[in-house]
Amino acid sequence: MLETLADALTQAPAEQFWIGWAMVTAAALFALRWTLGRYHDLRRVTDTPTARIRSAAQGQVELQGLAAPHQAPLLAPLTGAPCLWYRYRIEERRNSGRQQRWVKVEADSSEAPFLLDDGTGQCLVDPRGARIRCHRTRVWYGPHRGAPPGTSPSAWQQLLGGARRWRMREERIEHHDLLYVLGHLETPRRGPEARDRLTRALLSRWKRDPERMRAIDRNGDGEIDLDEWERARAQAARLAEHAERQLAATPALARVGRGPAPRLRPLIASGDEPTLIGQLRRRTVLGAILSGALTFASALAALLRHGV
Repeated sequence: MLETLADALTQAPAEQFWIGWAMVTAAALFALRWTLGRYHDLRRVTDTPTARIRSAAQGQVELQGLAAPHQAPLLAPLTGAPCLWYRYRIEERRNSGRQQRWVKVEADSSEAPFLLDDGTGQCLVDPRGARIRCHRTRVWYGPHRGAPPGTSPSAWQQLLGGARRWRMREERIEHHDLLYVLGHLETPRRGPEARDRLTRALLSRWKRDPERMRAIDRNGDGEIDLDEWERARAQAARLAEHAERQLAATPALARVGRGPAPRLRPLIASGDEPTLIGQLRRRTVLGAILSGALTFASALAALLRHGV
């Protein structure tokens, strides 16, 4: 069998062989990179101890708790179901010669933060830039773009085979879902910089308000002199200081999400930590087997081509 394969590889046109060899090698490199990513996630999950929100330190943390709404719940675009986070994709089945393939035509995900409650406290979870795995995943087919689940095609669509022309996929995180979160925890700290920004924002708004500018112009000459502007600046500073004292009276919610290190993407997963570890281990093993098999096939083809 090996001799037959060697003959086939040797007799194949050089251009076809090297194109095929390059595709297999690229697939092997992609599989290896994907496997290393899953292994990196596995190490992060197993090496990071679970913290409690009330006593969690700033920086990379691992949290587990129940999802809760921060503001009004969202509505998933395809099903209309209330949720805290969603991701969806719409694909169309298109003909390409004698083959058919699915082409993505629309995809999006929500970016609004939601709460995580572990019984000791709450924190905001920022889904932007996170790798998210959730068990509430639904895939269905329909006769038109964005068709809700259970849409019945017309007799004409069934006759022409258009009943399954569109494929929809939707993922959701809902209220009370058990979540595992791994990311950068940071509690906002307001200081003199925040007060100065608020002061500048007030002055900028006053400049666009004719009534406010007339009130600042005390002598009524139509011009704001240096003394009048300094009084306005002092007033804005006092208002900003008062607002900052009110904000300081309400403890700020900590936020977990993307940190300063770009390689450490946040990880959000439905379920508990043992379930996530099992999934990551299986994917790492399967990825290692696939990348090893593709690498072996690529090396063997090159050796047989050269008659080694």
